[in-house]
Amino acid sequence: MRIQDQPAFVLHRRQYSETSLLIEAFTPDLGRVGLIARGARGSKSALPALLQPFQELRLDLFGSGDLLRLTRADAAAPALPLRSERTLAGLYCNELMVRLVPRADAHPQLYTRYRGALVELVETTALAWALRCFERDLMGALGYANDFCSDADGNALDANGRYRFQPEHGFVAVADDGAGYRGSALLAMAGSSEPLPEQLRELRRLFRELISQHLRGEPLQSWGLMAGLNR
Repeated sequence: MRIQDQPAFVLHRRQYSETSLLIEAFTPDLGRVGLIARGARGSKSALPALLQPFQELRLDLFGSGDLLRLTRADAAAPALPLRSERTLAGLYCNELMVRLVPRADAHPQLYTRYRGALVELVETTALAWALRCFERDLMGALGYANDFCSDADGNALDANGRYRFQPEHGFVAVADDGAGYRGSALLAMAGSSEPLPEQLRELRRLFRELISQHLRGEPLQSWGLMAGLNR
């Protein structure tokens, strides 16, 4: 199989032999793919500087199975200038993609959403809210969407109520004022306006619970680095 001029972002890369790189990339037509870039670590290669996160690329690929060979890579646009905590936020999005998106499953709309999320991380002043929205949209694209307007029985969520999440069912009302999640926080996820800080804290906890259900018991490494973005 030969693929030419495929848009892509590098999600992760690591050394593979003395001169090569092993890459996890995300493309609109192939989904998440494993790539081997032979000779990419050679002294005359420009690929190490190019094959970086947050840089949209155009790739030529060859092969079949779980690991394709990278035969060409060019920049499709300037690299997105993520710095400091915004870099951490972008790397968190990348780890979510690597851990949750199955290989060889085309997601053209998710590719567009992912690219838009990176652009938003450059521009926004509300990093935590941008991440919650990306988590919501990623889960939805993968078939794990949640109804943030109704409870498990189909009743409208009460902004003053509290709810716990029950897998396979949805949000179930609880009587304990300190348990679960505020209805107002859940309803915020159905809108587009940034919630209050206390609601954002609950939503961070909620999405960690939702995402954990799909990680097979192994938490994300990024969670330990994200404390500064949760305010």
